[in-house]
Amino acid sequence: MNTNQARPVKTTHTSIRIVRAIRRRGGASLTEIADALDVGKSTAHNHLATLTEEGFLVREGQQYHVGLGFLELGEYARNRRESYKPAKIQVYRLAESTNEEANFAVAENGSMFSIEYVMGDWNPMNPEAGSQFLEIGSEFGMHNSAPGKAVLAELAPEAVEQILDLRGLPATTDETLTDREALFEELDAISERGYATNDEELQSGFRSVGAPVRHPDGTVLGALSIGGPAYRFEVEPPAASGNIGTLLNATDRVEEDLTQSEVS
Repeated sequence: MNTNQARPVKTTHTSIRIVRAIRRRGGASLTEIADALDVGKSTAHNHLATLTEEGFLVREGQQYHVGLGFLELGEYARNRRESYKPAKIQVYRLAESTNEEANFAVAENGSMFSIEYVMGDWNPMNPEAGSQFLEIGSEFGMHNSAPGKAVLAELAPEAVEQILDLRGLPATTDETLTDREALFEELDAISERGYATNDEELQSGFRSVGAPVRHPDGTVLGALSIGGPAYRFEVEPPAASGNIGTLLNATDRVEEDLTQSEVS
């Protein structure tokens, strides 16, 4: 028996589940949390009290909400790598030059996380434009998003299999790829052409194109993407050639900056 094998701490797991449940609900009461996690009210209360005392939750009346204590930690995670900076700059330039929404995302634990996101001028914040769920810090899938597939295409097949074993291939729309063989075929095509597409696979009514950003040693850092509403945003050439070219130029500039910073 391996006595050094890490064992999950149940109380920590419960606290994390509570925070995530509150986040998903946009706030929750003690009773709602206890019911959602199937724990006793006294157990839920102890966790809520501790998290509130530490600043990670805030109580407003009978409702608990995620507190600002997470803000500093989130900003640290988002900015801890110097290599993110050139990509974040290009997000703003992409949004300005294409008028579309632009995003830089990285992979962690089998999911993609938005590190920088800018809504372009052609995507005003309204129910019929853009990807309303997305914001800085958003978590989304790898198999059903343009930046996610762009990153997956850079990984060894064994690494992709591990991610799929961990996360599966959940369908978020009717267009989501849920077959491993079909996904691997698409990843091969992405590797060959240099960019990935999302044709309403992550969210109905939203399309995007994404391309990988690589470290100077060839390993993948993350992916840049641009996207917009499906009624006007194209993902296939020739209609999409302009946006695809702009995106690939942006990833080239990031990689040049990363190489230059390593040399200097």
